Amino acid sequence: MALLGRCNRLVLVGALLLPACGDDGNADDANDSNEPTSSAVTDTDTDPTASSVDSTSGAEMLCSGWSEEGDAPWLELYGSGGVELASGGMLTLECGGQGFWMFPIYPRMGGWELADTTLDFKIDVVVEGFAGPFGSYYAEDSYPYGLECIGDDFGGFAHDCITVFPPDDSELAMVDGAPATVHIELAVDGGDPIIIDLTDMTMSAPASVLEIDCSPL
Repeated sequence: MALLGRCNRLVLVGALLLPACGDDGNADDANDSNEPTSSAVTDTDTDPTASSVDSTSGAEMLCSGWSEEGDAPWLELYGSGGVELASGGMLTLECGGQGFWMFPIYPRMGGWELADTTLDFKIDVVVEGFAGPFGSYYAEDSYPYGLECIGDDFGGFAHDCITVFPPDDSELAMVDGAPATVHIELAVDGGDPIIIDLTDMTMSAPASVLEIDCSPL
């Protein structure tokens, strides 16, 4: 059972159990990652009155950072508090809404016609002096990222962030201030993947955050 993404409570979606990303909503406010948008992905057999379908166009409504803006594929990445991630910046720790420590990465993307509502990311986070069980601090060769809006009136969400889980919670205080690099690839239907490399990053796990009681519900 895969642990992915965000909701304000545990939501069972098919075979996926989804813990919450951040619980303060700041990143959502900054980049509107949860604002439902109409998608070019259509299903003529879908009831147009259902909450996941635009009642006017019949197009499926999508969340989790998807945008219809742009005429070429693009990707932006945001961290805790809605700060856009860039080389030289920080990757900041959060206590997820279901009690899991994580370094969330909130993607916002668009600019191509979707063949499916599940995107595929490749993630590699390397932190100097801190290796995970498979080498990197965190790595996923294929991270499925669903765009579907979940819940009545879009009140719940499958997830709206990439959850970078620390390999060892006991090292969180020590990882604060460590140099890091972040490599992200996003597969694009019918085109080349979008690649973002963030260098000279700093891991941020301040004591004020670690004082929070972050325990699974």
